[in-house]
Amino acid sequence: MKIADKVKIWKNKPFDEETINQIIELEKNQNELNERFHSDLDFGTGGIRGLMGIGSNRINKYTISKFTQGIANYLNRNTKTKKKSVIVAYDNRKNSKIFAYEVAKVFSANNINVLIFDNLRPTPLLSFSIRHFNADGGIMITASHNPAEYNGYKVYNRYGGQIVSPDDKKISSIIKNLNFNEIKWNNNKHKIRLIDNEFDEAYFENVISKSVIEKEKRQNLKIVYSSLHGTGIKSIPPLLIKAGYLDINLVENQCLVDENFSNTNSSNPEDKVAFNETLKLANKINGDLMITTDPDADRIGVGVKDFKGNWVLLSGNQLMVLLFSFLIEKKEFKNEDFFVATTIVSSPLFKKIAKKNNIECKLCHTGFKWIADIIEKEKNKKFLCGGEESFGFLYGSEVRDKDAVATGLLFCDMFSFLKSKGETVINYLINIYRHYGFHYDKLHTITRKGANGNIKIKKQIEFLRLNPPKEIAGINVSRIDDYKVGIIYFKNGKKEKLELPKSNLIIYHLQDNSRISVRPSGTEPKIKFYINLYAKFNDDFDLNRESFRLGKKFKQIIKHFD
Repeated sequence: MKIADKVKIWKNKPFDEETINQIIELEKNQNELNERFHSDLDFGTGGIRGLMGIGSNRINKYTISKFTQGIANYLNRNTKTKKKSVIVAYDNRKNSKIFAYEVAKVFSANNINVLIFDNLRPTPLLSFSIRHFNADGGIMITASHNPAEYNGYKVYNRYGGQIVSPDDKKISSIIKNLNFNEIKWNNNKHKIRLIDNEFDEAYFENVISKSVIEKEKRQNLKIVYSSLHGTGIKSIPPLLIKAGYLDINLVENQCLVDENFSNTNSSNPEDKVAFNETLKLANKINGDLMITTDPDADRIGVGVKDFKGNWVLLSGNQLMVLLFSFLIEKKEFKNEDFFVATTIVSSPLFKKIAKKNNIECKLCHTGFKWIADIIEKEKNKKFLCGGEESFGFLYGSEVRDKDAVATGLLFCDMFSFLKSKGETVINYLINIYRHYGFHYDKLHTITRKGANGNIKIKKQIEFLRLNPPKEIAGINVSRIDDYKVGIIYFKNGKKEKLELPKSNLIIYHLQDNSRISVRPSGTEPKIKFYINLYAKFNDDFDLNRESFRLGKKFKQIIKHFD
């Protein structure tokens, strides 16, 4: 549909007078009008996400409601449950509560019962609630770690995981064929009920029940925590206190619920600047460890001290291998059929640890929804844990998404366990490298914003696909995995089929056991380069020296692509 035709639709009912007036004003600026109507929102890695504002590719009351109507149609056509129900939760972002009630209104108008949280809550609590209440699905109003001007929502299935293929494609098709005047807004208030704070206790009890150390063995840790203005403040401090960690020091100016994220330069624990205020407080009180969580509290960032007492921020890859190793050390496996899962762009070290300990490791595409999908498909086996490089981890299967809340407790328990033995987290990590080799894993991104951003991203990745390099940073390429065509290309000309479904992902394997994975982000206008470097661990291994050496190699590799 042409932009002019879309604009014409938005200047008539069911759009309200205020929206129509904004469209008329936008027509005075054709560039801005094109930016807002050049495309329609579609499902990405984690549902729908975008800038807020008027327009077909913006998050607003109408686009949110249209998606919800499409999901309602899908549930009413495909779900056998007589009394259908969904759970709705929301984070601290601007308009999140308003959007949540618009979603509830549309579902109720479509004869679907709605349980909506009475205040902001973390994403893992929504996932847990879907399974607890046997709901048919759920919606989390959030833009996760994106900047304050973004919003969106994650769509969950009845198993508590985010929707995957073929359901996402079916829902997307229904939405594309919907007209705005088909949305039902005549809500049924009798079908909408609130979930209050009492339910949180059920979640806390479940998390604590899986603990691998006893309450009395928990050390007196000085924990510094920031929710970065988001939902984590509702769950992480109360959970830690209930578990027995009483010395929790809040970064108060970032633990206020704030839609503008006023006191932080980033709402993403992946960014070092997100730790600026946490670091100040940790230094002031001589804290033991630092924890930050993103706005919907599914991602977690952690900081610990090195041998010299300097603070070190752990990467997502380091965090998941540390926690996996800790669970292996503390868990009694006996004859139980355990398995773990991770994504193909995450550190190869996770799979190495599983193999060495005779634990099955399943690989999947990027996005925790695929780990959740594996858990459901393998429900006859026991899921131990799963992790991904983007600061996501899950222990146990009651929640079906990355869970920063439960992971926060697990990390504190690991810290306690190590402290009781006179050991540190960094030393524990080095011992892992001693057994499996040193893995230097880092992410590099290239941003392409605006109407032409997606076109530039597609062209750049397609150029790489059609012009495969023979060497990168002076190192020969031994193999290329092209998931878009589903084929492995070897240096000697041999070809093999890839096992995982097709996806816009290219992985370059270098002769020195390094690996570079390239894909477009599913939620942001970015190309992502996941770079996994490897070095043998020998007797004179020095972590700082080896990190510096591989850091130089990392820069040479990204220079090849920039």
